[in-house]
Amino acid sequence: MAARNRRRGEVSLSVGSWIKAVTLCLLLGGTAMGYVWQKSQIHQLGTAVQKKEVRLDLLKGENERWRQMRAEMRSTQKLYERVRKLGLGLTMPTPEQVLRLSDLPPEAKELEPSKPGEYRTVKHTPRKGRP
Repeated sequence: MAARNRRRGEVSLSVGSWIKAVTLCLLLGGTAMGYVWQKSQIHQLGTAVQKKEVRLDLLKGENERWRQMRAEMRSTQKLYERVRKLGLGLTMPTPEQVLRLSDLPPEAKELEPSKPGEYRTVKHTPRKGRP
């Protein structure tokens, strides 16, 4: 029978060579599928990052618009115009209506104003009953 197989050119494959061939095919196929999956993930992440960057640019522009609107609303000229427009009848206070608050403790004496260019420090002593 061995002579007959040699004449026909038949080669019998052993179980070990089948296992090697299947393992090699699975290894190559798995590597290829892993590569494709990884490329897909990179593409999805790139798309997500790009969408987030566009959203960030929109929010930055919106923040700038809100910042400008706040600055306009805080300007004294705009406030005076708004008071006149609404007819609230508000006027500038007279000096007698202005109340000046001091951040010094009640037992401290008022300090005289410092001269231009003069730097002074005040020793802080805690009030009685406070730590």
